[in-house]
Amino acid sequence: MEVRPTFTRSFFSHIIGFMAEEIMTPEVVKALKEAFKGLKDDVTLHVFTKRGVNDQFNDILAGLVRGVASLDERVKAYFHDIGDERDVASRRYGVERSPTLLIGPERYRVRYTGAPIGEEGRSFIAAILMASAGRGFLGAESAKKLAALDSRRDVKIFVSPTCPYCPQEAAYGIAAAVEKPGLVGVEIIETYENLDLAERYSAMSVPKTYINEELTASHLETEQEFIASLLAGRPAEFAEEAPVEKEKLDILIVGGGPAGLTAAIYAGRSGLKSLLLEKANVGGQVSITPIVENYPGFQTVAGKTLVDMMLRQASQYARIRQGVGVTDVRRTDGLFDVATTGGIYRARAVIIASGAGYRKLKAPGEDRLAGRGISYCATCDGYLFKDGKTVIVVGGGNTAITDALYLDGLGAHVTLVHIKNTLKAEDRLKQSFFQRDLPTLWESGVVEFLGEKKLEKVRLESLKDKSVRDIKVDGAFIAIGYEPSNELARTMGLDLDNAGYIKVDALMKTSMPLVYAAGDITGSEKQITVAVSQGTLAAISAFNDLTGGPAL
Repeated sequence: MEVRPTFTRSFFSHIIGFMAEEIMTPEVVKALKEAFKGLKDDVTLHVFTKRGVNDQFNDILAGLVRGVASLDERVKAYFHDIGDERDVASRRYGVERSPTLLIGPERYRVRYTGAPIGEEGRSFIAAILMASAGRGFLGAESAKKLAALDSRRDVKIFVSPTCPYCPQEAAYGIAAAVEKPGLVGVEIIETYENLDLAERYSAMSVPKTYINEELTASHLETEQEFIASLLAGRPAEFAEEAPVEKEKLDILIVGGGPAGLTAAIYAGRSGLKSLLLEKANVGGQVSITPIVENYPGFQTVAGKTLVDMMLRQASQYARIRQGVGVTDVRRTDGLFDVATTGGIYRARAVIIASGAGYRKLKAPGEDRLAGRGISYCATCDGYLFKDGKTVIVVGGGNTAITDALYLDGLGAHVTLVHIKNTLKAEDRLKQSFFQRDLPTLWESGVVEFLGEKKLEKVRLESLKDKSVRDIKVDGAFIAIGYEPSNELARTMGLDLDNAGYIKVDALMKTSMPLVYAAGDITGSEKQITVAVSQGTLAAISAFNDLTGGPAL
């Protein structure tokens, strides 16, 4: 598996809890001790707190760092009171916010403004390992390019405890700061604990990255994209330098959701040399689903937990590269030359499991205020609106109802806005929704999003009498369905249906020989079980076509 282990959820799936009482469980201790076997040099952790400011998070951070430091003598913990005249560290390192965590400040500029809890625990542990090793865990080509940097870069990355994409973006920044300690510094900012900073930088969705105060990304980047922007000091596109040698594969799988992971399992077990490429985070939509209640064998299971198990199993049979996107596929001499952001491969067959992305309302103000109060991922951004913020959820299907229930559970004041007078969600979800008695605006649609620097109001129109009214909101979560991620399919000239999904037959074969598709990209029912079954069929079909025999 080519994913560097310090960044993957599978490696850290049990490392960090979300609340203080969950942090140092026996499973966490075991995982940390195993990770710390790789420590090389001592690492210092400096915790800065100020009584009366974010006390809950001060205590969580202090407990976390004490617990981590107790597991290995090479991890040294120091605690400072911001404003205490006897402690000069706050002034020396310019610390003003509580809580703040510095990692190896004697050499590196790696700072957490806010406690790295929840998902961000993964980047925290990765930071310790990198600081101890004295090198960032970057690919050889990225490290080579970064070595040429000759001017200062200050990186700010806004994150949240519930965002599964944020730790990878943070890890890129940490790796760069460790590789170039004299020039690169990174500050990882927990949005909820620093709402004033989040509003100042319009960071109402995460991850969001600034380099030298310029916005460079509002999403998880690939490693190559991050390094390109870091070198340029502004948003920059990565251009791959084609290697002389092309690695040869039996099957190349594009997409790391349930369909792609299942295809990897079956392809590998069949004895085929396989590689799975995922340009963002492994798991797709499932990784940001709070609870899954309809996957056989599990009464209830967190989406990211289910993905973790799939990833661990798939990695036993196939190589998996995360943060690597496919840019072009061309057929030459009966084989497929696949250009990616991490090299060029030659494959005998290709399975496309690229999934689908969020559908937009396309209402005025939506693009301008996206990430400034408008979000398409409740799991990623909902934490910022907890404890009494007013939000709307637009939609009436499974995702919309799941998002509404999740946001209500965080303590937000949630109103559902739906253009119809009935819900399309599963009965179980509808029962939960109606039991919560959440306000619902039936037969209403959003016609405009209003606000200057951030979302302030939404303009709604009644479909019954065409009346229009404005309501004040802090956030709006759009959950009205998906659009196929079909850029690669269009580039290859595959047959698509009217909605843009890849046409397949019963064996997942597309219009091009030895090219298969599986999962949401086929326009099938967007269910994990369907994606898994299609991934199975695609891999078996590829095996049969390549070998002329039944799959093992």
